[in-house]
Amino acid sequence: MRFSIATFIRYLVFLIIGILLLYLAFKGQDLNKMLSDLKKADFAWVFLSIIASLLAHILRAYRWNLMIGSLGHGTPSMLNTFHAVIMGYLANLAFPRMGELARCSVINKSDKIPVIKLLGTVIAERMVDLLMLGIVFAMAILLEFKLLSGFLYKHILTKLSGRIGDITLLIFAFSLLVIIIIFFLILMKKKKWGISNRILKFFSGMKTGILSVKNLDNKAAFVFSSVFIWLLYGLSSYLCFFALSATSSLGPGAALSTLVFGSLAMIAPVQGGIGAFHWMVSEGLTIYGISKIDGLSYALLAHTTQTLIILFIGSLSLILFLKQSTGKRSNEQTG
Repeated sequence: MRFSIATFIRYLVFLIIGILLLYLAFKGQDLNKMLSDLKKADFAWVFLSIIASLLAHILRAYRWNLMIGSLGHGTPSMLNTFHAVIMGYLANLAFPRMGELARCSVINKSDKIPVIKLLGTVIAERMVDLLMLGIVFAMAILLEFKLLSGFLYKHILTKLSGRIGDITLLIFAFSLLVIIIIFFLILMKKKKWGISNRILKFFSGMKTGILSVKNLDNKAAFVFSSVFIWLLYGLSSYLCFFALSATSSLGPGAALSTLVFGSLAMIAPVQGGIGAFHWMVSEGLTIYGISKIDGLSYALLAHTTQTLIILFIGSLSLILFLKQSTGKRSNEQTG
């Protein structure tokens, strides 16, 4: 019960932070103008942007299937894996970082693959995505160096200087020290607590999942899907520019930068990147001469449509998966 209350409080705090960021992003802006611009949006481009995102989600399910197949427990159907990925996104809208565990639980339930090994594949997948984000970030810096260097200096480097920066570094160092001490105490007490075997089993399963990339049968398909997932994300950002007259003149370089800002915002531990996405993207677009209000209109349009499609398809996947699980259970009982 304590864990449940603590978890609820933690997620509530994340939600409050997201709402606060959303408030700060929209504070002092002309909301009537924003609503007027959104009403005039060309939703044909929004639809194309959604299609690009959906293709990226399908490719993500395909890539994960490649990793799961190398574990030696069989390969789930693409439909099951897609359901799991979309339901993971759906879970993240309510509980940040819970989506990873949720999608592993779905595959465990449908295909009886150990959750620990599945979590290992998700960690490996996140490491690959982090590498891809780093590549995208480097490309954005190289192509948009003058614009992005000024933005990073103004919004990040100057914020980390002086007393605030010193306090931030001290908090980070102290937190890291506490984590190391706790881990050391766990290792020292493992015999007393009788958890050594469980720890070894946990890390063994994790290791198997993480090394799934090394054991892939089709490494070329894995690389291909990883690259095209991010190309489709960038294409989705670019296509959405044309929906609003204020952003329709922006080019692929701006889409690349927007992809970086949006991705960094989605890493923040708030539900669905709410607030963080709107602030980061709107601030980022100002370097291309887009006003804050027009940047917020774009961020609101892009984030809302993507969230709504996750809610719709995620809910549909949940219903179909539950129906499939119920039918499977009934057949097992009948047999």
